[in-house]
Amino acid sequence: MIDLEHVSKSYEEGDTVVFSDFSMHVEKGEFAVVTGKSGIGKSTLINMILLDEKPDAGKIYVNGRDIGRIPQKEIPFYRRKIGVILQDFRLIGEQTVRENIAMAMLVAGAPANDSKIHHVAKLLGIVDLLKKYPREISGGQMQKVALARAIINDPLILIGDEPTANLDPGFSRSLRELFEIIHDQGTTLLVATHDPIIEGSRGCRIISLEPQVVGS
Repeated sequence: MIDLEHVSKSYEEGDTVVFSDFSMHVEKGEFAVVTGKSGIGKSTLINMILLDEKPDAGKIYVNGRDIGRIPQKEIPFYRRKIGVILQDFRLIGEQTVRENIAMAMLVAGAPANDSKIHHVAKLLGIVDLLKKYPREISGGQMQKVALARAIINDPLILIGDEPTANLDPGFSRSLRELFEIIHDQGTTLLVATHDPIIEGSRGCRIISLEPQVVGS
Protein backbone atom coordinates (compact mmCIF):
# COMPACT_ATOMS: atom_id res chain seq x y z
CA MET A 1 0.00 0.00 0.00
CA ILE A 2 2.85 2.41 0.88
CA ASP A 3 6.37 1.85 -0.39
CA LEU A 4 9.43 4.07 -0.05
CA GLU A 5 12.32 2.87 -2.18
CA HIS A 6 15.83 4.23 -1.53
CA VAL A 7 14.52 7.65 -0.51
CA SER A 8 16.91 10.45 0.39
CA LYS A 9 15.94 13.84 1.77
CA SER A 10 18.07 16.65 3.17
CA TYR A 11 17.70 20.32 4.02
CA GLU A 12 19.98 23.38 4.00
CA GLU A 13 21.90 22.33 0.89
CA GLY A 14 22.50 18.82 2.18
CA ASP A 15 23.92 19.73 5.59
CA THR A 16 20.96 18.21 7.45
CA VAL A 17 20.29 14.66 6.27
CA VAL A 18 16.83 13.40 7.21
CA PHE A 19 16.75 10.25 5.09
CA SER A 20 19.59 8.54 3.25
CA ASP A 21 18.74 5.58 1.00
CA PHE A 22 15.71 4.85 3.21
CA SER A 23 13.20 2.12 2.31
CA MET A 24 9.92 1.20 4.02
CA HIS A 25 6.90 -0.95 3.21
CA VAL A 26 3.40 -0.81 4.71
CA GLU A 27 0.98 -3.55 3.69
CA LYS A 28 -2.63 -2.92 2.74
CA GLY A 29 -4.72 -3.08 5.90
CA GLU A 30 -1.69 -2.76 8.19
CA PHE A 31 -1.45 -0.51 11.25
CA ALA A 32 2.06 0.97 11.17
CA VAL A 33 3.30 3.25 13.94
CA VAL A 34 6.37 5.33 13.10
CA THR A 35 8.43 6.28 16.14
CA GLY A 36 11.61 8.19 16.84
CA LYS A 37 12.85 11.21 18.74
CA SER A 38 11.72 14.73 17.82
CA GLY A 39 13.33 15.99 14.63
CA ILE A 40 14.15 12.50 13.34
CA GLY A 41 11.97 12.87 10.25
CA LYS A 42 8.50 11.59 11.17
CA SER A 43 6.71 14.68 9.85
CA THR A 44 8.94 14.81 6.77
CA LEU A 45 7.93 11.23 6.00
CA ILE A 46 4.25 12.15 6.28
CA ASN A 47 4.72 15.29 4.20
CA MET A 48 6.39 13.34 1.40
CA ILE A 49 3.54 10.83 1.28
CA LEU A 50 1.05 13.72 1.15
CA LEU A 51 3.13 15.42 -1.57
CA ASP A 52 3.68 18.50 0.57
CA GLU A 53 7.40 17.77 0.10
CA LYS A 54 9.37 15.79 -2.46
CA PRO A 55 12.34 13.47 -1.85
CA ASP A 56 15.71 14.42 -3.30
CA ALA A 57 16.10 10.87 -4.62
CA GLY A 58 14.21 7.59 -4.63
CA LYS A 59 10.58 6.74 -5.27
CA ILE A 60 7.40 6.62 -3.21
CA TYR A 61 4.51 4.40 -4.24
CA VAL A 62 1.01 4.61 -2.76
CA ASN A 63 -1.49 1.94 -3.75
CA GLY A 64 0.88 0.91 -6.55
CA ARG A 65 1.24 4.39 -8.03
CA ASP A 66 4.50 6.32 -8.27
CA ILE A 67 3.30 9.51 -6.61
CA GLY A 68 6.31 11.45 -7.86
CA ARG A 69 4.74 11.26 -11.32
CA ILE A 70 1.38 12.72 -10.28
CA PRO A 71 0.78 16.02 -12.12
CA GLN A 72 0.29 19.07 -9.89
CA LYS A 73 -3.34 19.46 -10.95
CA GLU A 74 -4.12 15.87 -9.86
CA ILE A 75 -2.63 16.14 -6.36
CA PRO A 76 -5.96 17.24 -4.73
CA PHE A 77 -7.67 14.15 -6.20
CA TYR A 78 -4.85 11.93 -4.90
CA ARG A 79 -5.21 13.40 -1.40
CA ARG A 80 -8.94 12.68 -1.34
CA LYS A 81 -8.10 8.99 -0.87
CA ILE A 82 -6.09 9.75 2.27
CA GLY A 83 -7.55 10.76 5.62
CA VAL A 84 -5.25 12.97 7.68
CA ILE A 85 -5.29 13.84 11.36
CA LEU A 86 -2.73 16.40 12.54
CA GLN A 87 -1.67 18.17 15.75
CA ASP A 88 -3.54 21.22 14.45
CA PHE A 89 -7.23 20.30 14.35
CA ARG A 90 -7.96 22.93 11.65
CA LEU A 91 -11.65 23.06 12.50
CA ILE A 92 -13.68 25.95 11.12
CA GLY A 93 -14.79 27.99 14.13
CA GLU A 94 -17.87 29.45 12.47
CA GLN A 95 -19.25 26.01 11.60
CA THR A 96 -20.86 23.42 13.84
CA VAL A 97 -19.27 20.03 14.38
CA ARG A 98 -21.70 18.55 11.86
CA GLU A 99 -20.83 21.22 9.31
CA ASN A 100 -17.10 20.65 9.85
CA ILE A 101 -17.52 16.94 9.14
CA ALA A 102 -19.83 17.60 6.20
CA MET A 103 -17.30 20.01 4.70
CA ALA A 104 -14.88 17.12 4.16
CA MET A 105 -17.55 15.37 2.09
CA LEU A 106 -18.32 18.48 0.06
CA VAL A 107 -14.62 19.13 -0.66
CA ALA A 108 -14.35 15.55 -1.96
CA GLY A 109 -17.22 16.23 -4.35
CA ALA A 110 -19.82 14.21 -2.45
CA PRO A 111 -23.09 15.47 -0.94
CA ALA A 112 -23.30 15.87 2.82
CA ASN A 113 -24.88 12.61 3.96
CA ASP A 114 -26.54 13.03 7.37
CA SER A 115 -26.91 9.28 7.87
CA LYS A 116 -23.20 8.71 7.31
CA ILE A 117 -22.25 11.67 9.50
CA HIS A 118 -24.38 10.25 12.31
CA HIS A 119 -22.84 6.79 11.84
CA VAL A 120 -19.27 8.11 12.11
CA ALA A 121 -20.22 10.40 15.02
CA LYS A 122 -21.71 7.42 16.85
CA LEU A 123 -18.56 5.36 16.18
CA LEU A 124 -16.46 8.12 17.78
CA GLY A 125 -18.91 8.96 20.56
CA ILE A 126 -19.60 12.55 19.48
CA VAL A 127 -23.27 12.45 18.42
CA ASP A 128 -24.14 14.88 21.21
CA LEU A 129 -21.60 17.38 19.86
CA LEU A 130 -22.93 17.67 16.29
CA LYS A 131 -24.79 20.94 16.93
CA LYS A 132 -22.00 22.52 18.96
CA TYR A 133 -19.24 24.84 17.74
CA PRO A 134 -15.51 24.12 18.19
CA ARG A 135 -15.25 26.83 20.87
CA GLU A 136 -17.81 24.94 22.94
CA ILE A 137 -15.95 21.61 23.13
CA SER A 138 -12.70 20.36 24.67
CA GLY A 139 -9.39 19.69 22.94
CA GLY A 140 -9.96 15.95 23.12
CA GLN A 141 -13.40 16.34 21.60
CA MET A 142 -12.00 18.52 18.82
CA GLN A 143 -9.49 15.78 18.02
CA LYS A 144 -12.35 13.31 17.69
CA VAL A 145 -14.10 15.70 15.31
CA ALA A 146 -10.88 15.95 13.30
CA LEU A 147 -10.75 12.13 13.18
CA ALA A 148 -14.39 11.97 12.07
CA ARG A 149 -13.60 14.39 9.27
CA ALA A 150 -10.57 12.27 8.28
CA ILE A 151 -12.55 9.01 7.94
CA ILE A 152 -15.91 10.28 6.67
CA ASN A 153 -14.96 9.64 3.03
CA ASP A 154 -13.80 6.04 3.64
CA PRO A 155 -10.13 6.73 2.85
CA LEU A 156 -7.83 3.97 1.65
CA ILE A 157 -5.25 5.22 4.14
CA LEU A 158 -5.53 7.10 7.43
CA ILE A 159 -2.43 9.08 8.35
CA GLY A 160 -1.74 10.66 11.73
CA ASP A 161 1.09 13.09 12.49
CA GLU A 162 1.57 13.32 16.28
CA PRO A 163 -2.23 13.19 16.75
CA THR A 164 -2.03 13.14 20.58
CA ALA A 165 0.44 16.02 20.98
CA ASN A 166 -0.46 18.32 23.88
CA LEU A 167 -3.39 16.13 24.93
CA ASP A 168 -3.71 14.19 28.18
CA PRO A 169 -2.98 10.45 28.51
CA GLY A 170 -6.67 9.68 28.93
CA PHE A 171 -7.34 10.97 25.44
CA SER A 172 -4.36 9.06 24.07
CA ARG A 173 -5.92 5.84 25.32
CA SER A 174 -9.27 6.82 23.81
CA LEU A 175 -7.68 7.62 20.45
CA ARG A 176 -5.73 4.35 20.53
CA GLU A 177 -9.00 2.46 20.92
CA LEU A 178 -10.51 4.38 17.99
CA PHE A 179 -7.49 3.62 15.81
CA GLU A 180 -7.86 -0.06 16.68
CA ILE A 181 -11.54 0.01 15.69
CA ILE A 182 -10.74 1.71 12.38
CA HIS A 183 -7.94 -0.77 11.73
CA ASP A 184 -10.30 -3.68 12.45
CA GLN A 185 -12.53 -2.35 9.66
CA GLY A 186 -9.71 -2.80 7.14
CA THR A 187 -8.30 0.71 6.82
CA THR A 188 -4.53 1.07 6.40
CA LEU A 189 -3.11 3.25 9.19
CA LEU A 190 0.21 5.08 9.31
CA VAL A 191 0.67 7.05 12.52
CA ALA A 192 3.79 9.04 13.39
CA THR A 193 4.10 9.53 17.14
CA HIS A 194 6.34 9.53 20.18
CA ASP A 195 3.40 8.67 22.43
CA PRO A 196 4.03 5.29 24.17
CA ILE A 197 0.29 4.78 24.56
CA ILE A 198 -0.26 4.86 20.79
CA GLU A 199 2.87 2.73 20.33
CA GLY A 200 1.13 0.08 22.42
CA SER A 201 -1.86 -0.19 20.08
CA ARG A 202 -3.20 -3.68 19.47
CA GLY A 203 -2.14 -5.14 16.15
CA CYS A 204 0.29 -2.37 15.22
CA ARG A 205 3.82 -2.73 13.84
CA ILE A 206 6.47 -0.33 15.08
CA ILE A 207 8.75 1.33 12.53
CA SER A 208 11.55 3.04 14.43
CA LEU A 209 13.36 5.85 12.61
CA GLU A 210 17.05 6.14 13.36
CA PRO A 211 19.50 9.01 12.67
CA GLN A 212 20.55 9.00 9.04
CA VAL A 213 23.98 9.66 7.63
CA VAL A 214 25.11 9.97 4.03
CA GLY A 215 26.00 6.56 2.67
CA SER A 216 24.17 4.61 5.42
